[in-house]
Amino acid sequence: MKIAIAGGSIAGLACALTLTCTGHDVHVYERATAPLRGRGGGVVVLRQMLRFLEQHGHRVRAMLSVPTHHRRWIDRNGNVIREDPELLPFSSWDAVYRSLCSMLPPTAILYGHTVESVAEVADSVDIRFADGAAPVRADILIAADGTGSRLRSMLFPDSASSYAGYIAWRGVVDESTFNRADIADLVENMTLFHAAGELFMTFLIPALDGSLEPGTRRFNWLWYRNETHAASIGAFLTGRDGLRHHASVAPGELSERSLAHLHQAALERLPRTLSQLVAATGAPFLQAISDALSPSFAKGRIALVGDAACTLRPHTGSGTSKAADDAVSLAQALAEPGPDVARILAEWATVRRAAVEPLLLKGPRLAQSFGLGSP
Repeated sequence: MKIAIAGGSIAGLACALTLTCTGHDVHVYERATAPLRGRGGGVVVLRQMLRFLEQHGHRVRAMLSVPTHHRRWIDRNGNVIREDPELLPFSSWDAVYRSLCSMLPPTAILYGHTVESVAEVADSVDIRFADGAAPVRADILIAADGTGSRLRSMLFPDSASSYAGYIAWRGVVDESTFNRADIADLVENMTLFHAAGELFMTFLIPALDGSLEPGTRRFNWLWYRNETHAASIGAFLTGRDGLRHHASVAPGELSERSLAHLHQAALERLPRTLSQLVAATGAPFLQAISDALSPSFAKGRIALVGDAACTLRPHTGSGTSKAADDAVSLAQALAEPGPDVARILAEWATVRRAAVEPLLLKGPRLAQSFGLGSP
């Protein structure tokens, strides 16, 4: 079949790879005008994602992720108050993205294509683009356009994301920025600091070019903080361009006011070993944590995957693995599609929603255990 995918991030690329491997003619339409780079921070690569990558390419655990030995909780003075073994492989969004891109045919991804409208016609889907590109007719359209999915809004106008009551300040900073002694306790450990209404964590991820050599890697950090004041949320989501962003502000786009607030708060509230990471980060970014769940993961000949289908709380560490599982299960369902494609997608959607239900419930429970978000 001819399959179009709207969105060229990890979920869209994973679907493109699995569906190409099972014999379909697949093209990805990405609204960015060039390959994505430096768009995300760290990700947890769980067993499902590692298995998926190893089945379709040459990236294995040692090539993709930084080893982590301990989960260490520290107090305000930087003293270790608890330490447990930790074997989660931490990678980066860039490393996973680059790996997926390398496995696809070079002509599979078309940049500068923003889907403007879709319409089902007989046994196909007509797709029109906002940039004037020629329309496309496909047998199936896959919506992989992220948390703020325009396609989900088109298909289910009454579906909207809901703010969870807290925000995540995030950043990535080179390991080489610091004196070795100042970061010795952070290297190859997951370090956490918890206080009322906030949780800070940091761990190493590969360098932007994928290097795993000590000294070339990067620290990824996240600082979750409760925020219920509407004016403050609005101010933080207003970027340096003066525009109010929907749910996140990308690296390099935070306003001077937001940066000043972040740096001052870090000095006042974090242990020095952690505040140094914040102070040295050149382009921190921000995410308002929200929950989004599509009423269905399919409608007619259109399927939704990744964050377009549902948003998992980051505490579950399952975003990349869910994207891979979406892709693998969809390819399996369409391996021998048969005449009634809409029925096959509807059945797939029901099974997938049931499969992710435990993760949808787990995320808010974890947040509440840390005192984050709305009760």
